[in-house]
Amino acid sequence: MSESVKERKSDYPLQVHKVSCLGVIHSVSTWFRYFFIAFFLTLPFLLQNCAQVAQPPGGKKDTLAPKLVSSMPAARQLNYKGKTVELEFDEYVNSENLQQKITITPQDSNTFVVKSLPFGIRLNFNKQFLPNTTYTIDFADGIKDVTERNIAKNTKVVFSTGPTIDSLFLTGNVVDDESRTPLLGFVVGLFASTDTLPINRKRPQYFARTDSSGNFRIENVKAGLYKVYGFDDKDLNLVNNTPGERVAFRDSVLNLNRNYTDINMVAFRGYGKPRISRRERTDETLGLELSSGIASYKLRYGRPVSTSAASSTATSTTSVSTSAVSISATSPTITEASYTGDTLVSFLENPKMIRLFRPANRAADDTLHLTIVAEDSVGNVTEMRERIYFSPLKTKAKNRSPLTVQINPPSGEPIDKNLEFTLVFNKPVFRFDTKLIIIGPDSTKPLPLTPANLTWSNNNSRLVIKQATNLKDTLLFRLQKGSFVSVQGDTLAKYSARYRIAEEDSYGLIAGRVSPATIGSAGKNFIVELLDDKYKVIRAAYGTAAYSFGRLKPGLYRVRLIIDANGNRKRDIGNVQKGIQPERIIYAPGTEENGSIRVKQNFELTDTDF
Repeated sequence: MSESVKERKSDYPLQVHKVSCLGVIHSVSTWFRYFFIAFFLTLPFLLQNCAQVAQPPGGKKDTLAPKLVSSMPAARQLNYKGKTVELEFDEYVNSENLQQKITITPQDSNTFVVKSLPFGIRLNFNKQFLPNTTYTIDFADGIKDVTERNIAKNTKVVFSTGPTIDSLFLTGNVVDDESRTPLLGFVVGLFASTDTLPINRKRPQYFARTDSSGNFRIENVKAGLYKVYGFDDKDLNLVNNTPGERVAFRDSVLNLNRNYTDINMVAFRGYGKPRISRRERTDETLGLELSSGIASYKLRYGRPVSTSAASSTATSTTSVSTSAVSISATSPTITEASYTGDTLVSFLENPKMIRLFRPANRAADDTLHLTIVAEDSVGNVTEMRERIYFSPLKTKAKNRSPLTVQINPPSGEPIDKNLEFTLVFNKPVFRFDTKLIIIGPDSTKPLPLTPANLTWSNNNSRLVIKQATNLKDTLLFRLQKGSFVSVQGDTLAKYSARYRIAEEDSYGLIAGRVSPATIGSAGKNFIVELLDDKYKVIRAAYGTAAYSFGRLKPGLYRVRLIIDANGNRKRDIGNVQKGIQPERIIYAPGTEENGSIRVKQNFELTDTDF
């Protein structure tokens, strides 16, 4: 018994040891299981972090741009037959919007796919390149390093699929026609002389964009005959298909058998044929928004109806549809427009919006068929047919815009004693009362206003008041409530302002002479224009060799000479379809680009010559 007990006692430590070993093994096995689970769960994050390249902490900021180490094809390589273009740099790089930023000349229909590489990029083209052609692929600012996004500069690959590299180039400059300021990002392109498609339907074979100084350079061009055109290209599709974009062109076909360095052009606004792009309907008004601005318009319904937005003196030839306005006096001071219950009143709310008002005797859903004859500032005429009706479901009579007015000059500004006020209303005026328009030293001594002092335009929505006076010191300008009533029956709120009459020695003068040598064969067909610092024409003199602009308020001005080649007493812009260049503009020395003449009080500049 004792032996057996001893045997069992002696075995006990061994059993305990075995159990302990099994527990340790189980614990280790569990630990490894959790370790591997955690490892595999965190593996994607570890791999992602390993793939990210970042600037090491500390040290100087990386300011160096990536350098091109090699390319395929090599620079200026001949007889290249591949379909791949690859660039390698000296550091990690990435690309941004390369499909939009890469420019390839000459242009063809060969598309490509961009593949990013750690140290570069690869372009895989879908087709073989054209035979015996020199290609230039420019990457612009589309490649940057990954640390500080420094742009790889002058990244360009030039190669040939034939035995030679085309090396001809042309350079030049492009400025805006009106301001003579250089244009940035303006596309200058070369088109084959045999092209019959207009530039608004075709991309150029070779092209370049102007820099901030308006300069361009087109390189590696094959010898040949080319038409030279330029355009804004706001949508970056290398096609001049946006109405109203600026365009430029060279008069004659360019025989590119040598390098040219003087292809200079002026860019003018192309003709954008207006169309009705949006309609705003309520039960009382209809707004027709146009795709491009116009200067005036006419409505034609049945028989022709004159409704020029530039003048209110036209008369209607039909009582059904017209926005022409004639005015008649109903008392010595009260004047009403000759609107009837069937009159369709309209006006040019802004250059891109014609606003029509429903006739009082017509239901909102009645339909009128009209033709809108629109004319832009240079005389281009476009006809647009429109079905006119109003929306009875969109009633805005309760919250319609009240009659308001903008008055120029603004209150507080010194004015000339020869008064000129411009009033622009937000809707046509139906009736006005000159007795309630007070202009004078005070309210008890108003100056008399006659029809000769008042000039209405834009269908009774714009009024110019002119009155010569001998006033000194100050002037009161007051519009009493009810002085103006709109076509919708609402009245203008009361307005009152006081102005200071400028003293005689507070003005300046700009004068000069125009040399016959400058005018040339145009003779006396020229215009001298005085502009403010925003290029708005302030005054003009036609055919006056010794011109003078006096009584100028202190400020910044420009003076320019226009050669009126066709003698129509206005400046005509060009027409790229007809091959007509804009009439020539010459700015007085010092006032071209951003230069100007500063006029001070009692200041005379008499040598601004041309």
